[in-house]
Amino acid sequence: MALSSIESLKIKAKLLQKAKKKAGKPLLLKEAFELLAKKAGFSSWREMKENLEANQDLCPPGTSAHWKTWYTSYEEAKEHWKKTGGFLISYQKHFFVCDADYIKILGIISTDSDLEKVGTNWVEPLNFEAWFRLLKKIKSHSTASSRRKAK
Repeated sequence: MALSSIESLKIKAKLLQKAKKKAGKPLLLKEAFELLAKKAGFSSWREMKENLEANQDLCPPGTSAHWKTWYTSYEEAKEHWKKTGGFLISYQKHFFVCDADYIKILGIISTDSDLEKVGTNWVEPLNFEAWFRLLKKIKSHSTASSRRKAK
């Protein structure tokens, strides 16, 4: 079983802590987490962890075969999305545009009232309460899919 990104980062933080201790510069594990987060461009470990958890559900394993157009800047992604339609989604420090079929794979049906309230730009949702409900539905779908695969 592959390690999640968060589990991998926890291991890196512990290795960093050990290395600093060996070099005579003791570091608390909490400080190691913060250093890793700041190096990755986040303001805190909590922000990075929350970002990774949400991203795991928005781009789960097995979806790489589905068409997505990737961008490193939000402006480029937004321009493409405005021209072609689809859904604009952030993933870690990147963005992608996908179609309705991809959203269906995430477990969201096209008639979902929250989907209409959120809109198609998931980077700047029209309704944050609906956005959080969608994330919960996606997480629930992802968890149920994982359980079915484990059986």
